Amino acid sequence: MERRNVIVTACTFVSTAFAGCLSDRDEIGASDSPPTEIADWEATRDLDQDGLPARDEPPRITVDGDSVVVEGYFMYPSGNCEELIISPDRTEYDPEDGSLYVWVGYVRDQSGEEDCTLPESTRAYQIRISFDEGLPETVSAVEYGSYGEKEATWP
Repeated sequence: MERRNVIVTACTFVSTAFAGCLSDRDEIGASDSPPTEIADWEATRDLDQDGLPARDEPPRITVDGDSVVVEGYFMYPSGNCEELIISPDRTEYDPEDGSLYVWVGYVRDQSGEEDCTLPESTRAYQIRISFDEGLPETVSAVEYGSYGEKEATWP
């Protein structure tokens, strides 16, 4: 009989804890179904670098209301052949599985005949992506810089 009481108590505790986790997810803007589309996409460069991830850390993903915020500190070769890409064209959202993918990186254009110089540039950035309603189920952010590739996921 005591064993049955212990099992009932344990199940009640687990159910209550799980319900608390679900209510926390509701408080941060997640809904039962993923949003259908991105409503707004905004990028800011050259932010104050205090409080942002260091260049050797992956990007940080946070939630602010109905927006996903990706921010980081990016290093890339800034010669005359490289271009930093922070673009909505590099952001993909799949409403069927509720997954968001954000890519920040640089591309090298060597179509010209001049030699490329390779001094390093650093940029602090923030990308804010808002949805029509709710938040995606998962978010992946990838930085491709002169130090290699770094990835972060949420939650």
